[in-house]
Amino acid sequence: MNRDGTDLTRLTSAESLDELPSWSPDGREILFNSWLGANTDSSDLFVIDVGGGEPQRLTETAINEAHADWSSTGRLVFNGTVPGEDFFQIYTSHADMSNGQQITNSQIDEYSPQWSPDGTRILFISERGNSTNSGLYSMNADGSDARLLYNGPTEEWGASWSADGTQIIFTIDQPDGTANIYIMDAGGGEPGLVTE
Repeated sequence: MNRDGTDLTRLTSAESLDELPSWSPDGREILFNSWLGANTDSSDLFVIDVGGGEPQRLTETAINEAHADWSSTGRLVFNGTVPGEDFFQIYTSHADMSNGQQITNSQIDEYSPQWSPDGTRILFISERGNSTNSGLYSMNADGSDARLLYNGPTEEWGASWSADGTQIIFTIDQPDGTANIYIMDAGGGEPGLVTE
């Protein structure tokens, strides 16, 4: 749809949960995860033209692949469960799912990855350091140099880079059950309140 909400176009219509879309670098395709197909016990990754049509399946595995994001260089990042385990880890691959790599390897949940605009770093949520309260981290594209950016007393989620990669906007749950949006420098620090 347009930015003003007009010209809304439905892209998927299957009887499945289709969610978490991400634009391709050229703006011609949309990556998403879905429980479409016979393997309804786990979600897989699909891609579809922005004009609609038949979704193309990228994965068909027994693990949950979700929260996929497309880098400016055409590489994918996504979280997936580890076979035999219940926690999420982070993976990268080419857009055709070749050259896949698991870039986190821990006994905790690491999820919701998003590429920086230049494709060099990945934002993600992790329980490392505190298994009861996840924090916001960034790391290199190969999983190295993981840095804690912010970990407050409540949950952080929904993080996104600014277009120039210098800032990060994200959501923080509030003690009263609401949630507000905050912004901070990409290197971390004290976030500033955007909505109240």
